[in-house]
Amino acid sequence: MATDFKTAVSGKKLTFAGATCAGVSFSKDGAVANMYDEQVSNCNLNIPFLLRVKWLNDNTAILVEKVQKNKSAPPRVFVMQFQSLNGNKVAVKDIWVGWGNHPDEIQKYTIK
Repeated sequence: MATDFKTAVSGKKLTFAGATCAGVSFSKDGAVANMYDEQVSNCNLNIPFLLRVKWLNDNTAILVEKVQKNKSAPPRVFVMQFQSLNGNKVAVKDIWVGWGNHPDEIQKYTIK
C-alpha cells in the first residue's frame, strides 16, 4: 500500500538530517508550509517565508511563496517528491525548478 505523505507530514516539522533547525514545517491541513534555516535564534521561524502548498498526489507537493516581495519577480517555487518513510525518517527528492540547469537532489529529513 502506498504511503499518503500529505497525511504523514501535515502538522509536522521536517528537519534536515544533521541539522538542528533547518527544514520545513507543514500546517495541520497540509495547505501551508514554513521554511527554517540554521541561522535562526532558538529555531524560531524565519522572517515570514510562508508557502502555499498544492498537493499533486499522495507523494508530490508544490510549495509556492505566498508573500510577493519583489513585484517584478515570479514567486519562488519548490517541488518536493516524497520517496520513502521509515519511522520518523523521510527521503524527499527536491526537484529543481529554478533558473539554470541543476540536478535534482535527494534530501533526508527527520520528522518531529
